[in-house]
Amino acid sequence: MKNAALVSALLLSVSAGTAVAADYDSGLSSPGSLGFLSELRMGVMSHDVARREEGSVDLQAEVLFNAFGDLSDDATFWQRIITPRPHLGASVNTDGKTSYGYGGFSWLFPVYGPVFIETSFGGMVHDGKLGNTNPDHEPLGTRALFRETASLGFDYDRMRFMVTVEHSSNAGLGNWNHGLTNVGARVGYKF
Repeated sequence: MKNAALVSALLLSVSAGTAVAADYDSGLSSPGSLGFLSELRMGVMSHDVARREEGSVDLQAEVLFNAFGDLSDDATFWQRIITPRPHLGASVNTDGKTSYGYGGFSWLFPVYGPVFIETSFGGMVHDGKLGNTNPDHEPLGTRALFRETASLGFDYDRMRFMVTVEHSSNAGLGNWNHGLTNVGARVGYKF
């Protein structure tokens, strides 16, 4: 019940946000009608592919904030590196496996026309198992984990579509470090 309430609240937030969008821009740093928000995203991920917790689905919601500093569409590689967009999000597993909240920084790099790649790095806090106590759950070792993603996507008007791979682990800082790897699709709405 708690997970259903969280998903409902996140969906309501995204729905409310799309109703107040401003004129189209790249969604990287120009303040829209909400000023500090850059983009809202929703996603569906295949949970822990080819591992213990596989076979279930995660529902994700994420908010990205404007970049630190001025980041134009024609920014250089190094300008993009030093001006990431902060993000916060949640991923709820639909089968009672590991769910988590996360935050970090995202870097978007145009490839050609509307095609882009994006990477992110940050941390997450999860409700999964810490030790090897259940053969159906990954032993994640620590409550807080590092989280990184890689996405390939394209922009269409105010929408952003992407295929994403995300991995999280404790980098060997805990007794167990099986980690989670999720793969899926996400859609974003740019302010």
